[in-house]
Amino acid sequence: MKHRLFSSAIALPLILGGIFLGGIWFSLIIIFGAVVSAYELARITGKNLRKEPVISAILSGLIVTFVQTYDSYISALPGINIELSTSILPLVLLSFVSISILILLKWGSDRKLGSFTCVVSSVSYTGGLLSFAVLVRNSEFGFGLIVLLSLIVWANDTGSYITGKAVGKTPFFPTISPNKTLEGAIGGCVCGLAVAMTSGLLLTRFGFIDLGLYSLITLGIVFVVLAQTGDLFESALKRRANLKDSGSIMPGHGGALDRLDSIVLAFPVLYYFVQ
Repeated sequence: MKHRLFSSAIALPLILGGIFLGGIWFSLIIIFGAVVSAYELARITGKNLRKEPVISAILSGLIVTFVQTYDSYISALPGINIELSTSILPLVLLSFVSISILILLKWGSDRKLGSFTCVVSSVSYTGGLLSFAVLVRNSEFGFGLIVLLSLIVWANDTGSYITGKAVGKTPFFPTISPNKTLEGAIGGCVCGLAVAMTSGLLLTRFGFIDLGLYSLITLGIVFVVLAQTGDLFESALKRRANLKDSGSIMPGHGGALDRLDSIVLAFPVLYYFVQ
């Protein structure tokens, strides 16, 4: 518990500061997350691969850096078709993300990925998905949208944990994660949806976002489902690799991927929802 609190005391102000400031400061937080999580994912899914995790980490960070630079500076240069660039870039990212998920679902959990597929899937999943966080933050109402998503995912995780501990009895995907219960999953959904409506209406009231109640309910449902799906997806990879945590960069919390698994799948959905 002491290590967990210490890690939170260091990481939380940096993350909140990055979200608030936006721009390059937010991108630096995302780049760091992409680098570390890509390294961890390559270690989880690749068998006896040494240099591939490092290569994956570098490329994942470069992808997010490119997206931030392109979205903020290159697309504004004379002669650049802004409408075309803003539509093609996310589609390219999403295509690679989709391919990486298919690869990881098919072979990643058995640690059968070779050098090339390990790098491509690790970079696409982490760098590709996290690049959408940069695109969302750079958009209109970006600050409020990131705050809303973070609160929903936090409420889902917290609600799942508390409800599962208190009344959880029915196993929920026991072959993937034996400690998860159906009651915990339902509790997470209820808490996530409640926070989506209350915090969303408050953020709209103060001008940080512009979403109606039905949109907030839709996002709340989608985000809690994606949060639990992302968590189960990573749990499946770790379980087949006989690992408890994806890494140890955050004492008491595990690895970066352990902290990001519940939120990364939601970034592309949020980006396209507000377009």
